[in-house]
Amino acid sequence: MVNKGRPSKDCLPCRKRKLQCDLKFEGCGQCKRAKISCHGYRNLQDLAFRDETDTAKHKVLARLGHQRPETSGVSLPIWALNLDMDARCRETFFSLFVTGLSRSCTSLVPLYTQAPAIGHLACSVDAVSLAFTAVQFESHEAMSLANKRYVVAIQNLSHALRDPKALERDETLQAVLLLDLYEKLSNRQGHTPPSWMSHIQGAVSLVAARGALNFSSPIACQLTRSVVTTITISCGAAKVSVPESILSLRKELDTFNMDNKWDFMGILFDIVNLRAEIHHNGGLVGPEVIERAKEIDQNLASLEEKLPKSWKPVPVLATFHHGPRLLDRQYDVYPSHYATQVGNALRAMRLEMTQVISEHHRGPETGASENINRISRRICHSVPQFILSGARSDNAEPFSPIQKLQCRTLLAPLYLAARLSTDRRMQEWICTSIGYMAEKGNMRVAKDIADILRTGSDVDYWTVWAMTGCYAMAA
Repeated sequence: MVNKGRPSKDCLPCRKRKLQCDLKFEGCGQCKRAKISCHGYRNLQDLAFRDETDTAKHKVLARLGHQRPETSGVSLPIWALNLDMDARCRETFFSLFVTGLSRSCTSLVPLYTQAPAIGHLACSVDAVSLAFTAVQFESHEAMSLANKRYVVAIQNLSHALRDPKALERDETLQAVLLLDLYEKLSNRQGHTPPSWMSHIQGAVSLVAARGALNFSSPIACQLTRSVVTTITISCGAAKVSVPESILSLRKELDTFNMDNKWDFMGILFDIVNLRAEIHHNGGLVGPEVIERAKEIDQNLASLEEKLPKSWKPVPVLATFHHGPRLLDRQYDVYPSHYATQVGNALRAMRLEMTQVISEHHRGPETGASENINRISRRICHSVPQFILSGARSDNAEPFSPIQKLQCRTLLAPLYLAARLSTDRRMQEWICTSIGYMAEKGNMRVAKDIADILRTGSDVDYWTVWAMTGCYAMAA
């Protein structure tokens, strides 16, 4: 390669116009006087000459051996690459979450590929990638950098929104949803409305302004669906009712969405509103609460029965050396983590409705304990497939990154099962299993949840769900 001297540090417009850039921090004076957008400056690290032989080698090997993380038994060699932290965390976010665990990020890859490399969507991706990696690997360094990238992303998005046409672009709505993801990941303790809902409320406003554009393409429909799902879950965690406008939007989306998770979100809408009314003493009396909770429970049970046969688990009988990791000397193997997660979400909400019925019923509720223990046992049977070293080809000890992510989504349902079950042996097994995840997965949050169970602290299921970051980790 011919050495043409040190690359210029000037901003892109000045380089194109062959002007001497004054390199002012907030935007150069030349762009300001010309009334054009200053795209910022190059990263000085990118201008340095370095030996990229090892990096190129890793990239080639990665392409040759690429598999989805859920089906691969080899941990992704992300941290071995000779890249800066932003690049490593982007690789982690896309490989583990966007194209790994999640089934609801199909819009991000095409939008990110087409978006400007230094635009507001790219900045939002950087912020949420760092936050995701910080949570996944418990890295204070990554979270500190994520906070800085978040400020930059907010500034870029605010600048972009000055253009009325930006409201119509899918990438703008995607950027806001990513910032909401960042908000949930970085603030897993205080899920009050101001701290958990600022960005998703902004997304709802964008959807209202977009009108018919919300249904203009598959990507637009996916983004609108994500807004409906996210605001519903956020309201549930904050114990507030879902806005009426979301119900209307959901009805419009029904013609574009026909799957089991979307049906579950419709039931969750009713659960969230019931929780909010109970919490805020909305004039509900015991019989009315019981009637609504029973109706919701029946809807959940019906939906579980209607799940595709291909989603049904296959029971596996125990071998002797797996004994301590199993309840009842057996476990269930599901076709995918996604099927497991949807099934456990249905069961967790059934447990919560059973709890609501018991709390508002005068006298003991017939069969409540048996029902709780039966549902809890099914949650427990879904766990060993992700923690036993021989249950799946990609299980490992210590846990692989995707294995840690999958186990994280099991923590809240397990917590609720242990908290409500009257079976002492099951409760002890759950505490032991969560402790095992904490040890083999180096998951501090698992240890915290095990401690909550052992001390008998009265912590709400949704609070634990927020602690684990499951809002952001949900598939």
